[in-house]
Amino acid sequence: MAKDYETIIYDKKPPIGYLTLNRPTKLNALSPTLQLEVRDALEDAGWKDSDIRVIILKGAGRAFSAGFDISQVNRRDVVATREGMLKGNRFTATIWWDVFWNNPKPIIAQIHGFCIAGGMATAVFCDLRICAEDALFGVPEVRMLGPYLPAIWPWMIGPTVARELLYTGNLIDAQEAYRIGLVNKVVPRDYLDEEVKRTALTIAKVPQAIVEYNKKLVNMAYELMNVRLVTDRSMELEAATVTSPQSVPEWAEFQRITQEQGLTAAIRWNSNRFAEEDTWWRTRNLRESKGK
Repeated sequence: MAKDYETIIYDKKPPIGYLTLNRPTKLNALSPTLQLEVRDALEDAGWKDSDIRVIILKGAGRAFSAGFDISQVNRRDVVATREGMLKGNRFTATIWWDVFWNNPKPIIAQIHGFCIAGGMATAVFCDLRICAEDALFGVPEVRMLGPYLPAIWPWMIGPTVARELLYTGNLIDAQEAYRIGLVNKVVPRDYLDEEVKRTALTIAKVPQAIVEYNKKLVNMAYELMNVRLVTDRSMELEAATVTSPQSVPEWAEFQRITQEQGLTAAIRWNSNRFAEEDTWWRTRNLRESKGK
C-alpha cells in the first residue's frame, strides 16, 4: 500500500506505478514539498518495490505542470533555490539525475496542457513523453531568468531548435514537439490514459533486466558526450547570473513590481513586453493550422 502524500498521489497497480502531481489549482507548480514527495515516491517505485516495472508521471487537473512555484518569489527565495540546485536538495541537480535519469525503471511522462519551465525540464528527464493534442511546451522563464537544465536540449532536439526556444521563450504545440522529437506520440486527449497505459504494459512484458540494461545503454551514450558535465556547468552559470542583479535589470524590475504591486502585476508587466511578438506568433500558428 502506497503512503499518503500532501501534494502528489502515488498509486501502485503492478506492474505500473502511477505518480500524479496533485496541485491542480496551481497547475501543478513544483513546490519544495512536491519535489521531495516525488523523490520519495520515485525511490520507492524504482528501487524498493520489485512489483513495479514501469512508472507513469502525470498531472491532475488542466496541466502537466506550469513549472516551479514562484508564488512567494523574491530574490532571497530565488538565490536559495539556485543553491538548492547545486546542493541537490530540490528537483534540480542530483534529484533529476538520481531518481529520474538513473532510475532503474522507465518513467513515462503523460502530458496534457502546460508542460513549461520546470515542468518541461522534469518531463525531459523522463524516458518517454506521450502527450495530448492540447499540450504546450517551452521555457517562458528565459524572458526573465535562466531556464532549468536546458543544456540537455542540444542532444535531444538539436542545437538549432534549442537555440530558438532558449533565445525567445516561445511555446510550441504538441505537433511541433513531435516533429522535433521532443515527444514520442501525440494522441487525442480522450485517449491519452489508454495510450500511455498500453505503452507501459508493453514495456512491462519485456524482461526487466533487459529494459534496465537498455536504459543504462542509452544513458551511457549521452554521458560519454559529457551531457551531465555540461548540464552541471549550466547550473553554476545560472546561479551566478541570478545572484548578480546588475546582470539582469529586467529581473530587478520584476522584483520591484512584485514587492510594490504583487506577483500578478509583475507577470503582466513581463508579458506585455512581448505582447506584439506573441500575437504575431499565435496568429501565424492559427493560419498554418487552418491551412492543414
